[in-house]
Amino acid sequence: MNIQEKFELSSGVTVLVCSGYDAKVSMIGMKLSLVFDDKVRQTLTVFGERKMLNQKSNFDLMALETHDIVSLSQQEAQSGEWLLIRE
Repeated sequence: MNIQEKFELSSGVTVLVCSGYDAKVSMIGMKLSLVFDDKVRQTLTVFGERKMLNQKSNFDLMALETHDIVSLSQQEAQSGEWLLIRE
């Protein structure tokens, strides 16, 4: 999955908005590797997933939630070059 955006909520939850997900597979409880250029930066555990609210313009996006501190800047997330890969 390609990361498109990153949000940090005041509750400590980080939301990663991704494209290229398989809607038939639940990501909850999965460990995903944060990858750029075939190099793993860290591993994250997903505790929640949500479809984007505006389905007309965001129909191919999924928001994944984690309690992990994600070492990814806003600019890196928006570059579209970072991936989340199932372990």
